[in-house]
Amino acid sequence: MSPLISPVIDAIKDHRALLNQPGSPTCWLVGQWAKIMVLPQFFLAPLTILFGAIEGPLIFLTRFLAMHVVYVLDRYMPYTRALDLCHLATFGPLFVYFTMEFEAIRAAWGMFEILFVIEYGIIGLCLFLDARDLILHFAGRPFPCYVRDHQKLGHLQIEDERANEPVTLFSRLFW
Repeated sequence: MSPLISPVIDAIKDHRALLNQPGSPTCWLVGQWAKIMVLPQFFLAPLTILFGAIEGPLIFLTRFLAMHVVYVLDRYMPYTRALDLCHLATFGPLFVYFTMEFEAIRAAWGMFEILFVIEYGIIGLCLFLDARDLILHFAGRPFPCYVRDHQKLGHLQIEDERANEPVTLFSRLFW
């Protein structure tokens, strides 16, 4: 496989293996959200080439770029909320463009406009959650609940004591 792609796929497999570990309800939710977020970007977006929309390939290429950014970030800040920078740096500018040109893009997608509107909503929600996570990261809570769950269960070995903070219902909902 290409040296441009194989390290990224290895990092994704590593994170997916963690998401597939039992014992964390939050991890299950993150795994479901990952499917909602990524699958349309890889499978539906390229199909939009068939009806001449440039936005589909832009979404696909942005996802590809985000995967490379998260690979680089993961080498320095593994399993932290700071990994969300990959979406903010790549999908953020794309979302601004989509927002500025929303009506024109929606109209150009014709009968498939609902696909664009759904993808626009998914990207917007993702960016909101990523911004929230980044704020929490810089507020001293760098590890999401599923990482803390798996640290407690022994699936991860993180030296930072903040990875051992307890997971409560409140933290599952808000941090």
